[in-house]
Amino acid sequence: MVDIHQAWPYFAMLASALAFAALPWFRGAERRPPRAGQGSDTLDGLRGFLALSVFASHAIVHHEYLRTGVWKPSPSAFYNTAGLLGICLFFMITGFLFWNKLLRAGGRPGWKALYVGRVFRLGPMYLLAVLTMIAIVAYRTGFEWRVPPSQAIASALGWLALGIVPPPPTLNGYADTGTILAGVTWTLFFEWLFYFSLPISAWFVRRGRHLAFTSGLVALCLLTIAAASWNGGFEPGVKPRPVLLLAVLAELALMLGTGMFVASLLHAGFGARRRWLQPVWSVVALLCLAAVFAIMIAGAPRIGLAQLFLLCPLAGAFFFIVCSGNRLFGVLAWPASRRLSNLSYGIYLSQGLILVAVFAIPGVGAYAAGSGPAFCLVYLGCALLLCASALLGYRYVEEPGIRMGKRIASRLGAESGARAPLPATT
Repeated sequence: MVDIHQAWPYFAMLASALAFAALPWFRGAERRPPRAGQGSDTLDGLRGFLALSVFASHAIVHHEYLRTGVWKPSPSAFYNTAGLLGICLFFMITGFLFWNKLLRAGGRPGWKALYVGRVFRLGPMYLLAVLTMIAIVAYRTGFEWRVPPSQAIASALGWLALGIVPPPPTLNGYADTGTILAGVTWTLFFEWLFYFSLPISAWFVRRGRHLAFTSGLVALCLLTIAAASWNGGFEPGVKPRPVLLLAVLAELALMLGTGMFVASLLHAGFGARRRWLQPVWSVVALLCLAAVFAIMIAGAPRIGLAQLFLLCPLAGAFFFIVCSGNRLFGVLAWPASRRLSNLSYGIYLSQGLILVAVFAIPGVGAYAAGSGPAFCLVYLGCALLLCASALLGYRYVEEPGIRMGKRIASRLGAESGARAPLPATT
């Protein structure tokens, strides 16, 4: 059996993607200016690494899927951890950015503009990916109805709902529908739940209790994980008990809550910002990441209380340092890092499509299975092709959608302002 689970191809892939993104072709990914604000400019250099980490994990999963016909976590603890950490930090970024919006607006942001912006930021690329998936399913099912047309159409509409509702597991009776997109769309459902919860949690911002709320949320999630996980952990291929599913939900809430807590800390004036200590903080941040890998790998293949309990605090410490303005020895400030980060949504959504397309080429699957170096070459080619396709998606799908969302949000804001009563004058 070919050993494809070594860690070095992961770092070679990241280095190759950075070199590729440094080419002049990728200047089109610089159109969106870096955001000003508490640490968000450093996040503009981080997201690309996270998206590529998730891709790396799914590349190994896809290889096992082609070999066994079952989509499941791979035997590689390193790649599983890389993907899990990428998802964890993505959720933290979501919690941080949108809680920061509420903090800056005093708990009274323009809600219409916020939700319109989300629809037009997430929607166009999502619809393109899902429509492509539907076309692939239609091809693989011979362009025939495998289920009643009403059922197939309802399933398609569920998939096209931007992730606001959980999509059905199959489309037109095709059992492997979700694998075409590498199963990545599940995160959007939880993001939408978070967005819809913001009007409720904004009350704590308006009352000046944002730090107490976020710290309490983090503490509650940790207690829930501790209470729910005492009777065992998760093992690949073994159906978890309902109480452990509660721990998973608490972990997802903890990821979002940790990002919110970091935003509240920075808003309250806390932060690791002393310039002369930046190299020290960079070392501490990298040690936190190393500790996550060490803990997760040591417990593999079982994910138990220690892993669930320590994952977010360690990742959160790393996240806090980055959001405080630390650029990790300058890596997060590299133009190539920022370009990949601007492409991160396209990289995340399109990874399954690229894997399907590349491995559909006759002979590619057999070549990749022939040796470790052969698989690494195919894996690297997929990564570079993914970056190139994400660039096209960013320029011709994402950016036009973002601009349209801003125009609509601006009109809504102007209309609201026109209807608002004039302030009293003295």
